[in-house]
Amino acid sequence: MLLYWKGCMSRYRTKSIIEAIEKILSYLNIKYITLEDEGCCGSILYRTGQIRDALKITEKNIEKFKSLGIKEIITSCPGCLRTISKDYSNYYNISFKIYHFSQFLLKFKELLKLKELNAIVTYHDPCHLGRHVGVFDEPREVLANIPGLKFIEFERTAHNAWCCGAGAGVMSGFPELARFAATERLKEAKGIGANYISSTCPFCELNLKRAEDVAKLGIEIGDILQLLEKSLR
Repeated sequence: MLLYWKGCMSRYRTKSIIEAIEKILSYLNIKYITLEDEGCCGSILYRTGQIRDALKITEKNIEKFKSLGIKEIITSCPGCLRTISKDYSNYYNISFKIYHFSQFLLKFKELLKLKELNAIVTYHDPCHLGRHVGVFDEPREVLANIPGLKFIEFERTAHNAWCCGAGAGVMSGFPELARFAATERLKEAKGIGANYISSTCPFCELNLKRAEDVAKLGIEIGDILQLLEKSLR
């Protein structure tokens, strides 16, 4: 059984990511389930040292996965990916595999019939997906498969990528710092000639969009999966 784990941020604030993923899964005729009662993965609790409460959520989620016979999980949230794959396994034996959607999608790339997109795109490496779990190449390969798209790398990328400023509670606790970090990333994109920042993290997308609303540098922000969905024939 395949589970699509949506994540709190996408369920409440970046719903367009969910819409894009569900369209892609439908296009590929992939059978999957979602959880009507999906809760939190516990990422913020782990990150802020509230381990006892985090483990309660972990136990509840693992039991839910077992009861449904879940063998594979896909998610578009790097924070959820890192938490479920690494934090859960630090305390429990897990019997399922979890993938970021960009990793999962490449198994089906030959089935995608895509039209050209006219955009100059750069890719922002989320901290949780890149430095924390080592996923760098797969999102770029997804972008490379979109015809007409011109791709330019940031000057600071991969392990040296500049953080968007949204993670670890900074966006809520230190909003000015979060905006500064995101604005620096927008300026960097402008400097390399990109008009679109793509990422694979709903936190990054939200924070970068908030900064763009203020800075007004003419940069569009979206998930790589939103770009892919736009290019589907």
